[in-house]
Amino acid sequence: MSDSPASPARFPLIEISTVKLDFQDHVTTFSTEMALIHNVFIRGLNCIWEYAPVVKKGDECAFAGYSLTWAGLVHDHHHGEEDIIFPFLQEKFDMGHNVEQHKEFLQDLATFEEYMTGVFQKKLTYDGEKARQLVEAFGDSMVSHLHEEIPTISPERLGEYDKVALDKMIKIHDDHIKSQSMFTAFSLVATHHDFQGVPSWPPMPAPVIWIIRNVGYWRYRSYWKFAPYTRYGKAQKYV
Repeated sequence: MSDSPASPARFPLIEISTVKLDFQDHVTTFSTEMALIHNVFIRGLNCIWEYAPVVKKGDECAFAGYSLTWAGLVHDHHHGEEDIIFPFLQEKFDMGHNVEQHKEFLQDLATFEEYMTGVFQKKLTYDGEKARQLVEAFGDSMVSHLHEEIPTISPERLGEYDKVALDKMIKIHDDHIKSQSMFTAFSLVATHHDFQGVPSWPPMPAPVIWIIRNVGYWRYRSYWKFAPYTRYGKAQKYV
């Protein structure tokens, strides 16, 4: 899947087939869904890296808020994996390597968050080059992990599990996802997913997507100027 030129490319996206996807068939599509959300994270990281040195005066707090929202979604995602997905998969395959990879970049990510929190609270003066250097400290390790995790949840592996048990685990994970805020998490996903390439994801009812785009988006609208897409999926650049 080729991505929009609106999304800067310091870190490589995961290649995804654009064949028709049946998101009710978890064995065959769960790894694709994981790759899609991982690409959301990578697009956000690319935008943070790309725009960090060119943030305009007056946009510093919004950029810090955008960066912290992105980091918060990464943490929520990892909690869902470590608390729900990996324990279930551990019954047949060792998922410990994935957890260890999370730990490899968490400290440097925390340093980045600490700095951005200081900027957001106006306790620190924003320095774009420093922000980019902080991203460089964890970016490659994080993105390598996001790529390497996909084969560990392949259809071949998921096919080893009882379908009823697998569907139950994924339902619990879906409930975890649904508990997140439409103002932050879902608005970030809506502005970082390539709807032209994969229009059927996220698999949500149309009214829910409408609410995210037309209600949820607006609370933190100043953040989404840094996103690669508008709320309707049109490519954009921060200028």
